[in-house]
Amino acid sequence: MDEDLKAGLRKQIDDADDTGLVSSEEHLAEAETLLPLEALHGALPQAHRAHSTIDRLHAEVKAAKPNRQAIESHVNALRVFPELEAIVVNWWDDPRTQRFIGNLGQIGL
Repeated sequence: MDEDLKAGLRKQIDDADDTGLVSSEEHLAEAETLLPLEALHGALPQAHRAHSTIDRLHAEVKAAKPNRQAIESHVNALRVFPELEAIVVNWWDDPRTQRFIGNLGQIGL
């Protein structure tokens, strides 16, 4: 993800936190973990076939009971597109993302 975009997203999260819209550090970390996924749609032309996989990934990550294997499957499917590879790898390898995914396994979701 572009560093300027990342900094802008962090500022928006911090501003929302200052106004009480993000109520805890846990929610702040969750928002930071999920926000880079939004950049995936922006990296592709509107008619690109990967948009549906991005939507399925978003839905799975935000589901009440996310499925780790489904998330990994969507990540692997998206990594093959050159336009998305760096975004996906940077997000997936981020320790916060791995902690989130690890927590899914630990709590049995």
